[in-house]
Amino acid sequence: MEEVTERRLFAASFARNPIGQNYAWSFSEGAGEQIDKMIVPNKYADIVELCRFFYNHDGFAYTTVNKNVEIGINGYSLNQGTCSDKEYAIYKHVDDLMLGFLEEAAFEYLISGLVIPETEWGSVLGTEIDPKLRKSYQLPINFWHRDPMSIDIKKTPIPNKLAVFVDVPEEDIQFILNKGVYSDGTEDTETYEELKKQYPSYVRDVRRGVKKFKLTDPVVIRRYPKSGSVWPTPYMLPAVELMMHKRNLRKMDYAIAARVISAIMLFRLGNDEYPLTEDDEDVIDDLKAQMLWRGMSGNQERVFQLFSNHTLEIDWIMPNVEALLDEGKYRSVNEDILIALGLPRIVVAGESARSGSSNAELAMLPPTNTIEAMREQLLEFPKAVYKEIQRRNGFKGIPEPYYPPIRLQNISELIEIGRGYYENGIISRTGWAEMGKIDFGVEMQRMALERDQMEELGLEEYAPVPFSPKPEKVSQDNNQESDQDESE
Repeated sequence: MEEVTERRLFAASFARNPIGQNYAWSFSEGAGEQIDKMIVPNKYADIVELCRFFYNHDGFAYTTVNKNVEIGINGYSLNQGTCSDKEYAIYKHVDDLMLGFLEEAAFEYLISGLVIPETEWGSVLGTEIDPKLRKSYQLPINFWHRDPMSIDIKKTPIPNKLAVFVDVPEEDIQFILNKGVYSDGTEDTETYEELKKQYPSYVRDVRRGVKKFKLTDPVVIRRYPKSGSVWPTPYMLPAVELMMHKRNLRKMDYAIAARVISAIMLFRLGNDEYPLTEDDEDVIDDLKAQMLWRGMSGNQERVFQLFSNHTLEIDWIMPNVEALLDEGKYRSVNEDILIALGLPRIVVAGESARSGSSNAELAMLPPTNTIEAMREQLLEFPKAVYKEIQRRNGFKGIPEPYYPPIRLQNISELIEIGRGYYENGIISRTGWAEMGKIDFGVEMQRMALERDQMEELGLEEYAPVPFSPKPEKVSQDNNQESDQDESE
């Protein structure tokens, strides 16, 4: 069991390729051929390659994916649930790691539709979490997700059970077989020795020729698997063919622009009234000399000056540029792409096609369900991690990870709605503050710190208003009135 876990950890670290943070994608020549021939592939790996390509090269694809992540992965938090204060503090220790991972996972979920997360565990001193905690705890020290291009999923005879295999990268095989030499000839014996020390079974299996190994009980997050298929549906798949068409339109524009740049200049010497004769050859030679001089001298003048007699006529032969100048050819395909991606124009571009014809709050209603579905699926991983923390450390309670609801209303309207809820005891101060995108826990700490600092400096807690008495005088007057009441 330890050897299997060891192989999983090492291969995961080598296969790690997080989207959104230094993601290095390579595209095969087949992707370009598919775009040129307007072929939408059936193979999952080819589809993912195209989705990655268009994420990098199409503005709508790039913006819609980023907007979905920005809207969806926002406000991740934990409810204390059944765990004690000490346990809750330990669970909260992994929040920063988890939040960063969920953002990376959301990118992968939208682009490839497949997220297989992994966790690296280590011993963490309790004093790093809270000075009162003296023990060491087994906690996650790193999260990553596997590259979907290295994954092979197979059905099993057991219903709802998938077998997940990982292909060992060719670069890793070459590195191990060459004892620390990369495929480009770079030597790294230090990493190779560390690899043998930390992951001996992985090195041994690769040397034996193992190129694929099975994951044990992985968390597999798939976006809308197709009926009868084990593979998910990438978010951009409905728009891939449209983006291919748009790219080919751009290629047409580039071809026309190139022809305009290399337009032909036609020189005519002589006409019916003044035909050229053998005696006029010096005129032609002089014209050739002027053209040759301009080409060799590097002259960049905008005005093309030539000197000749009255029989010279110059014409420019240029292609028809109406197709290049026509913006309408992109309008319909852009609208179709936005519809396929499911995010309204006003959210992507910040404006609507027609002035005053759209409302951002209403426009976000359809995409909200897509974003919330992504949230629910991604939350399966934090739940599994917290269960494992509970098991490894013998905790009694476990927290509940959650995302706050997506607020579509105007901030001022939300705050006013929250006021009614709060005054009627329906929500807490924390819930009301969240409506205004304020962390009430942080604000309480700030208020306490401010109060201590103001007392230390002798400042009033609240700003004075005109004719307001000093706090000391008010307290003295109140004491005198109370003394008079007692004497009476």
